[in-house]
Amino acid sequence: MPTTRETVERFYAELFNGRRFDLIDELLTPDAVNHGPTDEPAREAVAGADRIVHESFSDAVLHVDDILVDGDKAAVRWTMTGTHDGDFLGTPATGKAIRMGATVVFGLRDGRIAELWPQLDFHGLIRQVTGA
Repeated sequence: MPTTRETVERFYAELFNGRRFDLIDELLTPDAVNHGPTDEPAREAVAGADRIVHESFSDAVLHVDDILVDGDKAAVRWTMTGTHDGDFLGTPATGKAIRMGATVVFGLRDGRIAELWPQLDFHGLIRQVTGA
């Protein structure tokens, strides 16, 4: 069974940056819970967020800045960089470089992600894209 660190690192390196969305079934439990801003189950929230990000910022890369692990929990601080080269929630592409930070806490069960608590600087991203 993979360690907590290995699972979380694969989540970012392979699933998000590698765009291996087929890994959702391998990395997340079937009943994974998303404690984020939407009421979607974790699997749908992860797939939807990845799709929106890569359609809006086709060169988006998540840089993992820190990972802290305590048993079956991990806290990750990351920074996303990219270029706004596609429609983002109704805002047409601007060509602007973007940078967004986030912290996500993961809860794992049997080597798979069972819970996610994302805290994203979504407001900062909107300001960069819209200039507002």
